[in-house]
Amino acid sequence: MTIRSLLAAASISCLLSSCATQQSPSGLAESFPSATRDSPFVNSLGMKFVPIPGTNILMCTTETTVGQYKSAGKGYPAPWFPQGGNHAAVNMTWADAKGWCEWLSATEGRKYRLPTSAEWSAAAGGAVFSWGGSWPPPSGASNYCGQEWRKAPEKDVKELAKVWTGKYGAQKDLIAGFEDPYLYTAPVESQPPNALGLRYMSGNVWEWCESKVLRGGSWADNSEEFINLNASVGSSLYDFDNGFRCVLVE
Repeated sequence: MTIRSLLAAASISCLLSSCATQQSPSGLAESFPSATRDSPFVNSLGMKFVPIPGTNILMCTTETTVGQYKSAGKGYPAPWFPQGGNHAAVNMTWADAKGWCEWLSATEGRKYRLPTSAEWSAAAGGAVFSWGGSWPPPSGASNYCGQEWRKAPEKDVKELAKVWTGKYGAQKDLIAGFEDPYLYTAPVESQPPNALGLRYMSGNVWEWCESKVLRGGSWADNSEEFINLNASVGSSLYDFDNGFRCVLVE
């Protein structure tokens, strides 16, 4: 059994508790009446926010980037692989993500936070996977661990194998019949948006929620268990594929 499997089981009680049902403050619709999928609210960092049906939040259309995270002047815990400023920030603890949302709130005089798990589910939609219900994913569906790794430099393959062995206790197979353009994190706007205008709700990086669970899977995942939009894991450790996106509540 993988570490993520154990953590996923441990998080179930939290998902069923009130920690996953936090309600957003009222008044958002009055504050941002014109925000839509095609005309999002854009904040001072250029982050775009769209409404999520069934909630009272606006959600960022992308994961928080390396450049946006650095804007807080907190430094950045760079991973062992190369990234650009428009790639999803990683090595994020829950406290890192929360602290950054608090910094942005104080900077703009608005209220930003992480989504609840229920809000994240509403944004992800009702499908099993972001592309539908079949497995494996079609090539290019998102940023997962697929056949692109067969063409990776040997040093990168060895590094990933070392991480897998240390984290999961074993090597992992690549997704059969699937390939995407990125070995590691991808630029956050490199995927076409879903029906709500959101990108990379599945793949690229795991995303922290208010209830300390992670949703969405990452570039290093290759199994139905974690790429499934209903999946969640819990962790208190920062990791090479943990990131976040934020929501605006007032």
